[in-house]
Amino acid sequence: MTVIYLTEPESYLEADAREFVMIIQDQIQSRYPIHDTQQIVVFEGCTVGRSGTAAICRYHIPLFFVGDNGHISAHFTSAKQPIYTALQHQRNCQHNFCISLVQSLLRGRWLNGIKVLQNLGDCGGEGYLEKFLDILPSLNDTQSIQTWHWQISRRYRRTLNSILVSAENFATYWQLADCLLAHELQVLLLASGCSVEIGTLHHHCYNHLPLPCDLMEQFRPIVDAWIVEITQNLGVDEAMKKLHLTVFINHWEEFLNRQIFHPYAGWVSFRNVLSWQVDEYVRTITEAVEYRPFLLKS
Repeated sequence: MTVIYLTEPESYLEADAREFVMIIQDQIQSRYPIHDTQQIVVFEGCTVGRSGTAAICRYHIPLFFVGDNGHISAHFTSAKQPIYTALQHQRNCQHNFCISLVQSLLRGRWLNGIKVLQNLGDCGGEGYLEKFLDILPSLNDTQSIQTWHWQISRRYRRTLNSILVSAENFATYWQLADCLLAHELQVLLLASGCSVEIGTLHHHCYNHLPLPCDLMEQFRPIVDAWIVEITQNLGVDEAMKKLHLTVFINHWEEFLNRQIFHPYAGWVSFRNVLSWQVDEYVRTITEAVEYRPFLLKS
């Protein structure tokens, strides 16, 4: 499946009977089969023409308008009612189910966070996370888990920032990566029949929808490690300059296609890992079983 990114200012998207057509300065730059298009991401200064909009509506293709800083300005998705909406609401009314799901997601996030800090050569932050993780099973209400999560997040971010020189210069990279990760999960969740508006850990999210925010937790440290990798490969001086948006998107697509070990699927692309974990969420709500978070290979 193809993701179409419109990044060049004044570029626009049209469509004919079978293909989307990207046009820049009245010249056709590329074509994409409509039936193979998974989602369309449009950045500032780019537009979608009338025929492109008609094709998007007809084939129910998710469309996102995003600022260069990663803030979503608008999105369009299918108006069809997701098949699991009622079941999701039912599960969210079950206290034990909610606590189990939230604990699993956060256990996955911070076990992956420990692994990332180990790989980056930081032992102090790693030990702190391990001590905090020992507390998680004893927390049995959402408020105490949220407080715990805020405390461990603050310490982890401080540790990660100490690894990066002038970390504030890379905030836009993190925001863009979070935005693109949320889009990937949103498209997969919608295709699986889930309502992206119904979260368990996140009921209200800034810039994203609740359920993608929930499932993003286990992947955030992996994205953090990728941001560190980009900045280290570019060198500090070069990385502190704002990457051209098209270059960043190319890096992102390479990252999504990178092979990573999944405990149940073996070596698959990171994009397929996301799909596996969406299927795991569906299994969790339909069978009322514990969610198995994605864990980096030890």
